[in-house]
Amino acid sequence: MRFKEMIDTVDTHTGGEPTRIILSGIPKLVGNTVKEKRDYFKEKYDYIRTRLTYEPRGHAGMLCAAVVPPCDPAADFGIFYMDDVQYLDMCGHATIGVGTALQEIGLVPAEHKEEYIIETPAGLVKIKNNFKEDYVESTTIRNVNSYVIENEIRIDVDDIKDIPVNLAYGGNVFAIIPADMFGVKIEPAYANKIREFSAKVREACKAKGVDVTLVQWYSTPKAKDADLRVVHSSGYGAPDRSPGGTGTSAKVAWLCENGKLKIDEPFVHEGIVDAPFIGMVRGVVENNGRKEYITEITGRARITGFHKFVFDDTDELKEGFFFE
Repeated sequence: MRFKEMIDTVDTHTGGEPTRIILSGIPKLVGNTVKEKRDYFKEKYDYIRTRLTYEPRGHAGMLCAAVVPPCDPAADFGIFYMDDVQYLDMCGHATIGVGTALQEIGLVPAEHKEEYIIETPAGLVKIKNNFKEDYVESTTIRNVNSYVIENEIRIDVDDIKDIPVNLAYGGNVFAIIPADMFGVKIEPAYANKIREFSAKVREACKAKGVDVTLVQWYSTPKAKDADLRVVHSSGYGAPDRSPGGTGTSAKVAWLCENGKLKIDEPFVHEGIVDAPFIGMVRGVVENNGRKEYITEITGRARITGFHKFVFDDTDELKEGFFFE
């Protein structure tokens, strides 16, 4: 058996959500920014995404973060993101996974041990690893600036009328919506309903002129020290197991703009499998007349394995297959 292609990855999970970090095996990418490199990859090499995220090597919900040379001189690494459904401009849980993994496997220069910068398609993101003894206990990311798109719109979904939706950006565009109105509990048993309703919410928001990347469902938390229980879904594939990093940025930006959260006040999002993310607004800036919020998200990631994925032309399922 001859293998013509091989891809090296280190796999992590952040609050239960997987990240497959591609270290080598991607062909040379063309572009003057990481976003342009991502778009070139999407055009020329999308089959790599399906091979790594689809079964039999991946599964519904698998997300990949590709490590590439940065274009911005301020950045130490370039990172772009893709899952079993789409490409994302930013992904918080994956960036926390990247921050932990690159440090633990020795790729972070010693002088940048505790803080370094990555270039993402959404912009520059700062990573700060928080150590306990000699290992990374947690990782804090300073995200791209977040902001409120629309304080509230009202939509109808099926026979559920006049649903309040907050629209905010945290690296991706989010529709923030109360789960209780849909009779949905933020539990694994409701994953299919969450996905189905998310697709409909996105359609309803698009009819109002807003293209939403992900729907953020929120409800009462289980843990006493958590503020809300939350899950994110694109309406396709599997809902996010983690509390969602870019979604938490969007949420704290909305809260701060509406006087419900102070600068430097921690806000705890509890995910569908109970793991927490801590979000915080660190500052506010004006950009073209719009308030933008400097946000930080802290969470824990752990390495789950190392892989050398090989691809054999005699394998009829080399390109993978997808089950929703």
